[in-house]
Amino acid sequence: MTVDKRGMSATFVAYVIGGLLPIYKVFAAGIPAWTVVSIRILSAFIFVTLLLRLTKKFQFVRQLWQNKRQRYTVLAAGLVLGGNWSLYLYAIGEGYIVESSLGYYINPLVSVLFGLIFFKERLTRPQVIAILSAIIGVMILTLGYGQFPIIAFSLAVSFAFYGVLKKKAAAEPLSGLFLETLVTLPFALLTLGVTDSQPLAMPTSALVAIIMLGIATAVQLMLFGYGMPKIPFVYVGILQYIAPTLTLLLGIYLFNDVFTTIHFIAFLFIWIAVALFTISGLSAGKMRMKKVS
Repeated sequence: MTVDKRGMSATFVAYVIGGLLPIYKVFAAGIPAWTVVSIRILSAFIFVTLLLRLTKKFQFVRQLWQNKRQRYTVLAAGLVLGGNWSLYLYAIGEGYIVESSLGYYINPLVSVLFGLIFFKERLTRPQVIAILSAIIGVMILTLGYGQFPIIAFSLAVSFAFYGVLKKKAAAEPLSGLFLETLVTLPFALLTLGVTDSQPLAMPTSALVAIIMLGIATAVQLMLFGYGMPKIPFVYVGILQYIAPTLTLLLGIYLFNDVFTTIHFIAFLFIWIAVALFTISGLSAGKMRMKKVS
């Protein structure tokens, strides 16, 4: 079974971009999270709109809008994505970078559970063990710090639910992303209008960094939308751990985020879960290849 090299490269780059997004904080430290979210949405919307104009693909937006089921599903996905972005940027801004990476390590395991719930998929034994291992890791963090890692859990659940909605919508990637940013645009404009944030009064480096954050996010989602359908899902399952690994390394070595022994033990169980999940996916992929051949 051959693998589409362009699809593999696009998906790989998408996850690398996702893992490096926290770098914006180097240039925009101290900017309120709501301001960052608003500018991110606005810049992503403008970028996607320009791309649609340049590629003359606005007819796909019209087709998507005319399909009532797809329209409402994509709009719901946009709201969920906006909430995920807001929480992620709040976490990065407040220094919870390691916990953010934990959320995206857990995300694939939550996606497996959602596949069971929403798409009637079956869990393999390694997947069950992987989920239990991840639960143990979260419990260790909870007991070690006396509080549930709500940010990590919320990021994992919201992005997994976004994936469910995207799968159900099955929309053309660029037009889908246009509607997703469009539905959150009023919130972004309202936030910029009613708060004291004045983007043009920011340091140039901070404003440019946040605008580039929005553009990078749009590029990431487009690359993912292009690449994911072109490669076996088992490869997606492996590649998706690039982003949280890069974020974890940035948190520890660039932003000096706290990474204690408790964190290490908890992450160890998460990494065991990741290994089991990956091995399970590889085994399933090999079985499918044998059946095809």
